[in-house]
Amino acid sequence: MSALYRSRLHRVLRATLPALAGALLLSTGALASFRLIPIEMDMEPSGRGATQIFRVENDGKDPVAIDVKVMARNMDQDGQDILTEAEDSFAIVPEQIILQPGENQSIRVQWSGDPKPAKELPFRLVAEQLPIDLGPAPVQGGQVKLLVKYVASLYVVPEGAKPKLTVVSAAPKPATAPATGTVMEVVVRNDGTSRQVMRDLELTAQVNGKTVTLRKEQLTGMVGENVLAGVTRRFHIPWPADLPQGPATVTLSVP
Repeated sequence: MSALYRSRLHRVLRATLPALAGALLLSTGALASFRLIPIEMDMEPSGRGATQIFRVENDGKDPVAIDVKVMARNMDQDGQDILTEAEDSFAIVPEQIILQPGENQSIRVQWSGDPKPAKELPFRLVAEQLPIDLGPAPVQGGQVKLLVKYVASLYVVPEGAKPKLTVVSAAPKPATAPATGTVMEVVVRNDGTSRQVMRDLELTAQVNGKTVTLRKEQLTGMVGENVLAGVTRRFHIPWPADLPQGPATVTLSVP
């Protein structure tokens, strides 16, 4: 971040944050808004590809203050992100921005971690509007300002990284309320070195010699889902009506 940006932002923070403590931020004008482009980016762990460019654009009518950071990403069995500090793995320039209406700003993101990781490393780049009113002074009866936050996917991808899905188990389970009936709980592990997004998925299940094949239209809750390298995911799909209930042998086909 340049000295001019840093000085300006620090002056605004000192002047405005005490007045905002314990209160909603109000504005009489149009809500400030910005966009982050792109929302997914692959990086190489070394060389020219270890530096990539994001961009923020203010398409609102008020100035906006933005903070940018990168978080290390893991994933639980249900696909929820587990985010932790990325420490010194990235250099981000600038990290904080004041963007006037109609302005845009490039953000340079450089990987400074392991140049030869054993597998793809997933992160989230978070661009978040700061609770600072840079526009006209608020008046009584103003509108509540909704703060904008973008969370982009960022991956450091070593050469030759590939996914490898393994079905750990598949068995009947009672559906979770308010749904009724029986679902198939399919536990999938990615033993590969890169993520697998399960587009155009096909699932074949066998129980007691009976086999059924389910296309992507029948796999709501699985199709399109992301399984990060080294992560185990759990999915629930409706139990096929013509398949006996019991432990199943399941194979997945992901083109």
